[in-house]
Amino acid sequence: MRTETLEVRGMTCGGCERRIRDAVSALPGVTSVVAEHIGDEVEVTFDETSVGLDAIRSAIGAKGFGVV
Repeated sequence: MRTETLEVRGMTCGGCERRIRDAVSALPGVTSVVAEHIGDEVEVTFDETSVGLDAIRSAIGAKGFGVV
C-alpha cells in the first residue's frame, strides 16, 4: 500500500470533498480517500499494483478540480 497527499485546487465545500471521495474511491485498489477543502489536500491510500497516481489525478480532474 502507498499513501500520497495531493494538492488539489478548486475545492470550496464539503460537497466538493464528497465528489472527489466518490470518484477516487470508485477506482480499483483505492482503500482510503480523505479530502480537505480547507487545506486543498486529498490523501489517498492505494494498492500500486491495481491503480496508479495518473489514474487518481485523472479521476479528480474529471470532476473539475486541478491537481498541482
